[in-house]
Amino acid sequence: MNLSQLRGFVYTAQTGSITKGAKKAFVSQPAMTKMIKELEEELGVQLFSREGRRIYINEYGKLFLTYIEKGLDQIDYGVNAVLETSKEKRKPIRILVEVGSLFIPEILHALKTVYLDTPIQLTQKIVDENDFQKFDFVISTTRNSESIELLEEEIFVGTAGDELTSNIVSIQDLMQLPIIGLSNQLALRKTLDTYFNEYKLNLEYQYESDDPATIRELIDNHAGVSFIPAITWAKNGENLHLARIYPNSPTRTVYLSVSAFKSTETKTKQKAIEVLRDLFKSKEKLKLLF
Repeated sequence: MNLSQLRGFVYTAQTGSITKGAKKAFVSQPAMTKMIKELEEELGVQLFSREGRRIYINEYGKLFLTYIEKGLDQIDYGVNAVLETSKEKRKPIRILVEVGSLFIPEILHALKTVYLDTPIQLTQKIVDENDFQKFDFVISTTRNSESIELLEEEIFVGTAGDELTSNIVSIQDLMQLPIIGLSNQLALRKTLDTYFNEYKLNLEYQYESDDPATIRELIDNHAGVSFIPAITWAKNGENLHLARIYPNSPTRTVYLSVSAFKSTETKTKQKAIEVLRDLFKSKEKLKLLF
């Protein structure tokens, strides 16, 4: 007994004709006749009553049909479920990393331990926060009802030059220094703009760039002072003269946001959340102290 025989039986029973059943199954009429005969021999009963060239499903056939139709439906559901899951695995995982660019190699490696055979697409900048919904994972300072906190960090001022003479700098003194900063579309700049707006201050930037790596190069080349998050920029801050902003040092919180996921994705995405949370937790030991 095989699926071809069972489907042939169902098509014949549904159409009331071996000819029509064969056409629906894309086989010849003799092949369909043979399949029905073999199925009846295996079951030991006739499934159809025959009157000349016409056939009629009998009581055994009707009983068998009620189970086989349901069984074939379940098989089709199972096949489709596997195919859909397979498609989901091949569909790229999209991640937006707005903060923590120095951690990107480790972030991608962590995700790859979960999504072994799945391509990963990385984005670092977007214009509109409404675009968040296009991503499977978002690492940013934007919080929503589903966000998971990854870390909180203080933001210092740092320089490779001699602009800072103390471990504390007032906001008023900071205003007099040559400041290097990210452009106002980026997350760190938005955090700082919000902070200084509370003091009704507008910083004038000597240099601006939308590339964090460029800002770090400018700092290392004594172009001025800049803002150094205590964990996500710790690697760069180690060799700088750091100062805490007085009276209230700015801070920021980094969150992980995850898109709504299907029930078939639940375990996989939960595992991805765990590995990303563990990765950021491990970075807390890098926190700059002075």
